[in-house]
Amino acid sequence: MKLDQDQLTLLSHYFADISKVIVASVVIGFFVPIGVGPITLPVFAVGTMVAISFLVLSIRFVKVSSL
Repeated sequence: MKLDQDQLTLLSHYFADISKVIVASVVIGFFVPIGVGPITLPVFAVGTMVAISFLVLSIRFVKVSSL
C-alpha cells in the first residue's frame, strides 16, 4: 500500500503531535513532579527516546512527502 502526499503529510503531523505529548507528559513531568508520584529516571530515558524517535519519523515523512 502506497500513501499519497496528503496522507504522508497528515501522518507526519500525527507523529509530531505524539512527540509533543510525550515530551509534555514525561520529559517535563520529570523536572516538575506534580501529581501522583515522581517520574523515575528509566521512565524519563525511555520517554525521551520515544519522543525523539517519533520526531525523527515525522521529519522523514515530511521529506518523503516533499519528493
